[in-house]
This record gives sequence, C-alpha cells and structure tokens, in this order.
Amino acid sequence: MKDRLYNIRFDFFFITQLAVLFGSLFIPGEIFDKSIAPILFLLNLIAGILLISKRKELFWFFLILLIASSIIFGLAQTHGEMTLDVSYIQFGIYFAFYLLITFEIIKQVWYSHAVDKKVILGMISGFISLGLIGFFIYMSIELTNPNSFEGGLLHMGETHPNTLTEQLMYFSFITLLTIGYGDIAPMTPLAQKASILIGLVGQFYLVIVTAVVVGKFINQNNTNKKK
Repeated sequence: MKDRLYNIRFDFFFITQLAVLFGSLFIPGEIFDKSIAPILFLLNLIAGILLISKRKELFWFFLILLIASSIIFGLAQTHGEMTLDVSYIQFGIYFAFYLLITFEIIKQVWYSHAVDKKVILGMISGFISLGLIGFFIYMSIELTNPNSFEGGLLHMGETHPNTLTEQLMYFSFITLLTIGYGDIAPMTPLAQKASILIGLVGQFYLVIVTAVVVGKFINQNNTNKKK
C-alpha cells in the first residue's frame, strides 16, 4: 500500500496544487479563503509528506509542520480570524514547506533515470511551488507594510477580504511567468526586490530544470533507437 501511494506521489501533489490555485472558481471566494483553502493546503502538506516519505529526517519535520498548521487552522475556525502573529507563523510554515519540497522535487527530477509521467508532473509541481513561495512572500510583505502593492482589484480588499489573497496569488504567478500585464505593481523597495527575485528564480527554473529533463528525454530516445 505504501509503495503504491509513493508511486502516485507526484499525481496527488499536483492535483492538490491545482485545487489550491483554481478552487475559488467553483466555491464562493470568502468561503473558499477562510475554510476550503486551508484544508487544501493541509492536503498539499500531506501530499508533500508522501513525496518525501523515504527521507526520515524530512518526514518528521514535515509531520511537525502539518500538526502545527492543523492546530492553527483549528484555532482560526474556532475564533473566526487569525491574529497577525499567527498569520506570520502560518506563512512561515508554508514557506518552509514549499521551499523544501521544491528542492526535493528538483532533486528527484534531476536524479531520475528516465523521463516519464512522474518526472513531468514533478517538474510542473516544482514550478507551481515556486509560485506559492512567491505568494507567501508577497502576503508577508503586504501584512507587514500595507499598500506595498497597488492596482488590480486590491482596492476592494476592505470590503472583500479574500481579494488580497486572490490578487497576490495572481501577481506571484504573473511575475514568475514574466508575463507582466502591469495591472498590479509593487510600490515599495522590498516588494520590488521580491518581484525581481521571483522573476529570476522562475527563469532559472525553466532554463536549468527544463533543460535537464529535455536532455534526459533526448538521451532516452537515442538509447531506445539503438536498441
């Protein structure tokens, strides 16, 4: 059973990531932001634990992160809203998780012997994780220094609390993909430096990791042809 679950680790992780990103399209924004999204992030944490289950030192660390995040979620549901300090702790937990899981995904993709569905899903999941890392960085900046970002629908944040989450998630991936629509802009030096960092990391990932996977695929095809 454990081996079977391990074989679908990238599938589970990828599906939970898609649910985090696009779940708000099917569930009303405020309900999704307060109740559903935290559950989906917890599921993504569980998927991450499955992904690194063969590394005992990371397994126990991720398990602690899961327990801490579950406690915070429970407290938030009980009291209705998280304090700023608790929000920082929650963001710190997810930042550490996605940072480590991205590194682990890159490592597993890098050392894979063949390019198959698991490697492709791993590569995509790693890129999505970078976007989520950017989102938690942006949220931390905005909570620390309000109005660090302007434009888009951010002006609706006071009347629609979930708008900030949705807009900064959107801005993180737009920056990572270097699309640059210009509807949202970083206004403070810290926010601007964070945007530069996220854009650079996205390009490095695409150039280096994609090149490695493509190289493995070409070598794999050449080897199969020789046989």
